[in-house]
Amino acid sequence: VKAHPIGGMAAMFKYDKNSFVQNEMRKAAMKLHTKDQSREGEQEAQKPIREWTPQPTAFLQWLVDSRAVHEGLDLAVESNPSLSKLVNTGLERVPALDKDIAGFLGRHPELTIPSPSPAATAYATKLQELAKEDVPAFICHYYNTHFAHTAGGQMIGKLMSRKLLDGETMEFYKWETDVQDLLADVRKTIDEMATKWTPEEKEKCVAQTGSAFQAGGDVLASLKG
Repeated sequence: VKAHPIGGMAAMFKYDKNSFVQNEMRKAAMKLHTKDQSREGEQEAQKPIREWTPQPTAFLQWLVDSRAVHEGLDLAVESNPSLSKLVNTGLERVPALDKDIAGFLGRHPELTIPSPSPAATAYATKLQELAKEDVPAFICHYYNTHFAHTAGGQMIGKLMSRKLLDGETMEFYKWETDVQDLLADVRKTIDEMATKWTPEEKEKCVAQTGSAFQAGGDVLASLKG
């Protein structure tokens, strides 16, 4: 398993003017990224990531919450046959998070695994409901969770590594193959799906961006102390 550096979403793919992901979805996401998360971000960071002071209990809670959300994503795509191309993409994070949780408990045997927070549990449930009831809306959450993890999420991972893991790279930020290739394949899959959507369905997808960012921010809340 290797950790692959990420240069930002623009560096991942050759630009395609017809891509729904690279145009409508990405534009909406960049409006909500902070400037410390992406060079193209348009929001000021309330508290720059580099100033976060995570504590071991908060870090463990974040790992557990992240696992709940990613398990929700995995169960969601498995529940709807129309999402079958998003099953086993290589982006799945639950096994990696299990390793990180076990490894961190090895460093801190005094800690116990907490239950997922209400915010993480609610979001995981929402993801599964959207996958069954509103695929375009679900795709927005799927896209933003995975792509944010490989973009601004890398900064968070490096901070956690430096402050809590003696510089060790988290399994959460390692993939079996080049993550840029995995993301490119997922982008193509979503673009293929979007070609069959009505303009209203595309709008519905993009309109979920704020909700996706809010949910992601709620899961990160414990780390910002």
